Amino acid sequence: MNTLIRIARDLSERGCISQEDFDAASEFFGREGEMRAKAQKFIGEGKFSSSDLKEKLAVTLCAADIARVRYAERGIPESIFYDTMSDIGVWTAQARRDGEGEGLSNTPWLLHHVRLELFKLGRLQFQPIKRPVILDMGCALKIARMLPKLCLNVHIPRGGKLDLSACEASLYGAPMFFEKYFRQSYSAFCCLSWLLYPGNKAFMKEKSNILAFSRLFEVIGEKKYDGDALYYIFGARKIDQKSITPLTSLQASALEYYKSGGAFGLGFGVRNAQKSRG
Repeated sequence: MNTLIRIARDLSERGCISQEDFDAASEFFGREGEMRAKAQKFIGEGKFSSSDLKEKLAVTLCAADIARVRYAERGIPESIFYDTMSDIGVWTAQARRDGEGEGLSNTPWLLHHVRLELFKLGRLQFQPIKRPVILDMGCALKIARMLPKLCLNVHIPRGGKLDLSACEASLYGAPMFFEKYFRQSYSAFCCLSWLLYPGNKAFMKEKSNILAFSRLFEVIGEKKYDGDALYYIFGARKIDQKSITPLTSLQASALEYYKSGGAFGLGFGVRNAQKSRG
């Protein structure tokens, strides 16, 4: 069978991509050999250039099919493959919301998934990285002191409730996953996100899931930056404060805070992996 049709159908049936995504990729079903060759180059060289978002999607699907073989070789459960590759559907939906049309634009991010550099383990995603160097958040010395040379970078994918127990379960299981399937031990997590910005307390309810999530980490660095919070709360990195109508309680409280001169930002947090197992 045509492998592009197979992976597209499989991911669609599993809910990893939408019917709209399947239809977009179908325009390239007849060019499966070409798409697969580009996928192999994409994985190998880390580059893929195209102005056609549907072609980017087709190539990424072929790359996911190649990755599935590597999952099987390591004995990684198929359920983790599907959970990880569901991010393809997250980013095609994002492209539609951003007005880019059908297909996929953020192929650099999905490269980590198809290279087996990032995995969705429960609610959270984990990416093994070298100890980060962050110079603009006032925490460079703390990072050098608190993080080992290798750690697990935590990402919070869109979709689903930010349930504290689910996040804790992910943090608990991640080190065991990498030890089992990659024979690599990790003793610490790090996370850079607008969700960890200490200033969020000014407009969020004390019992909010976001604040509960931030308390899973020791926040050691921060900086003001509106872009990410605006994007994930309102869907745009810039908003017209006078004309926008809040649709949720979070949007309402964030807008009131922003109008009064409040600033959003980013926080950098660390967590000892043993804490997750304790």
